[in-house]
Amino acid sequence: MKTILLLVTLIFSAMAVSSCTNDESDTEFEFLTPEEEQNAALKAEQENVN
Repeated sequence: MKTILLLVTLIFSAMAVSSCTNDESDTEFEFLTPEEEQNAALKAEQENVN
């Protein structure tokens, strides 16, 4: 019984580790200049007012 539970635990651990990959070629974040950030903030404020 302990062997089966150990195998199940190892299988779930392997699935969890293999699913958490970091694709380094794809960037998740946009790099904004301070001016672009200010413009986006002003645009968001104007939309909230309307």
